Amino acid sequence: MTLSRYLVFCIVLTFLVPAKGKTQDNTAGQTEPRPNILLIFADDLDHEPLGFMGNSIIQTPNIDQLAADGIVFRNAFATTATCVTSRGNLMTGRYAASTGIYFDQFDALTEEQAAMSFPAQLRQSGYHTGYVGKWHLGPFREGMFDDDQTYEGQGQFWSEEYPPERGSHLTDRLGNQAVDMIQEAPTGKPFAITVGFKAPHVQDGFHPVEPYPPSPATAVLYERDEIPVPPLSDPTFFDSQPEFLQESLNRVRWEYRLGPPESLNFQRSIRRYYRMVTGVDQQVGKIMQALRETNRLENTIVVLTSDHGLYLGDRGFAGKWLGHDTSIRIPLIVRDPRLREVKTGTDREQMVLMIDLLPTFLDWAGLTAQEGVQGSSFAPIVDGRNPSDWRSEFFYEHHSFADRIPRSEGVRTERYKYLRYLDSEPMYEELYDLKEDPEESENLAGEPEHAQLLQQMRDRWKALRKEVR
Repeated sequence: MTLSRYLVFCIVLTFLVPAKGKTQDNTAGQTEPRPNILLIFADDLDHEPLGFMGNSIIQTPNIDQLAADGIVFRNAFATTATCVTSRGNLMTGRYAASTGIYFDQFDALTEEQAAMSFPAQLRQSGYHTGYVGKWHLGPFREGMFDDDQTYEGQGQFWSEEYPPERGSHLTDRLGNQAVDMIQEAPTGKPFAITVGFKAPHVQDGFHPVEPYPPSPATAVLYERDEIPVPPLSDPTFFDSQPEFLQESLNRVRWEYRLGPPESLNFQRSIRRYYRMVTGVDQQVGKIMQALRETNRLENTIVVLTSDHGLYLGDRGFAGKWLGHDTSIRIPLIVRDPRLREVKTGTDREQMVLMIDLLPTFLDWAGLTAQEGVQGSSFAPIVDGRNPSDWRSEFFYEHHSFADRIPRSEGVRTERYKYLRYLDSEPMYEELYDLKEDPEESENLAGEPEHAQLLQQMRDRWKALRKEVR
């Protein structure tokens, strides 16, 4: 970055936030020290293959313990299920429709977006900020982190510098960097650290039959386990979908990553995906141990989540992007040591979104998000309160790579799901009753008896679409 651009950023960081729409500092008069905030952010971590979610095959003891010691949000969602855009949602607390952060159109955070990011605001308020691992939001980061150990792009689990024979898998390296960052964080101020794991994201092009190359520590796990057939993976269901979905990148990636559930390739790939998840779990254990050894465990709020969900053969698809729950639902665990034991190990059913993380982090730090942030703090929900004005629906959007992935928008309420494929001719819509049909197998959009409901959901889509812009 040129000196002139850096000076512009410093000016924005110093003066933009205190202007109209400023972040309000509510820390004056606080008697308790502000908590450390540790965000563990995995990539492509589906909400289901975790022990605490009921998966009896996968081994995730450290994440399971985090859930037992904290709060599990059962209805957490990405507002756009793709890597770059979801990270933009995280950093700004706003929809992509507001920020313009779409995967195929995005270059880097603007100065204004960087200044309003939660690391920049926490740093300005006195936090020591750090980031380890996959950043995936372009090169512009100055002013956000005191300790910047990010890397750009997808990254490689193995590389020429770190070949498999050296036994230094990217997941293990990132875990070690996170431990070092915690140990080296100054003791005179709170920290806000994000650990961005690439795993369990696929490594395209690494090996034709091994898209999920595991760490040596997990390389022999699940070899004898038979992975259950995913929902709606019967070929007859796939054939019932419109041609543009059958030809989308979701199906293309299914063909070379997974294949039919009864195939050797499917079993091999999902076992390796499970190994990658267990690899992340092992690093979570190391990170939690580092908090204990540095006497920070009891003043650190730990949040574990993912950028979006994943089709693991569901509907005959691989990847994410579309608006079905398997793609947009994310795991979300919050371990807040300030909670009484009676509240830990419990679930929350409220609908929370990726855009809610920024205002929640600021809330924990005694700050109030500025005007323009579209998410809401769920800190009261963690505490066990039930805000009367909390959302009961949200807008979903995906606009990237329209030549390979159908552009879609929609609305998810507590009971219903409406999806609309913007470029389809004639217009293709999906309508599901999630209470009666949680797997989203029966599209009600074309049934006369649901015509009124369909129109109501179209109206909500129009209204929410306008609101988020």
